Amino acid sequence: MSYPTIGDIAAALESWAHPGLAASYDNSGLQVGDVRRTVACALIALDLTPAVLREAMRRDATLIVSHHPLLFQPLRQLTPDAYAQGLALKLAEERIALYSIHTNLDAAPGGVSHALAGLLGLREIRFLEPMAEDEAGYGAVGAWPEAKPLDAFLRHVSRCLGGASLRYAGRRDAQISRVAVCGGAGANLIAAAMSEGVDAFVTADVRYHQFFDVLDADGEPCMALVDAGHYETEAHTERLLHAWLTQRFPDVAWHCTESRTSPIQSYP
Repeated sequence: MSYPTIGDIAAALESWAHPGLAASYDNSGLQVGDVRRTVACALIALDLTPAVLREAMRRDATLIVSHHPLLFQPLRQLTPDAYAQGLALKLAEERIALYSIHTNLDAAPGGVSHALAGLLGLREIRFLEPMAEDEAGYGAVGAWPEAKPLDAFLRHVSRCLGGASLRYAGRRDAQISRVAVCGGAGANLIAAAMSEGVDAFVTADVRYHQFFDVLDADGEPCMALVDAGHYETEAHTERLLHAWLTQRFPDVAWHCTESRTSPIQSYP
């Protein structure tokens, strides 16, 4: 059996989500490892955590594909004394590669937000904010054939996202049909969602004062704004990558992590 190299897998991923689509602050791509190594087993996770690394070791995986990069800033030391540098050191010691596909996958066709819209059952999905120069963009917009009352809409979102705890602003009598979404931190797209005239926008990491941005002159929400959590709106990325990579590299044993990688817990 002929296994692909890390370089082969990276090239395939970058043909879908070109590195040029990544935000300027991002650090997508190969974080740790040698592109010449072959891959027979690999692990997929939203984040790299100690539990994910232990699972990769247990499975004898030679590659971890994560959505969020481990390394955003240059490291001054490579010692076991801090979170990111300790994990990077352990990866190198165990000869396990880490490849991260972050904001370029957010912006790619069929990427994170499109998959989120599909998970919610929306139809006729398109980009919320297309990029002028590419066949790419941020966020997604879709609709349901029949409108849902706000309470039913919130229950549906929570259920689809694994029982997510929701923060929201919305009119109690709102009927939700057209919906915009952005996986992860998408509050910068609130204005774009309002310009689209959607009934609701589902995203994460919305600050307190940003909820005021959807209110009209009478203090009533012009659209429902839902913060469903960063992890919760991106956890499906593991399954998205698993399906995509399994189809293209069927000889590799691809596994989604057994760990919930978010460090955040909710107190009921």
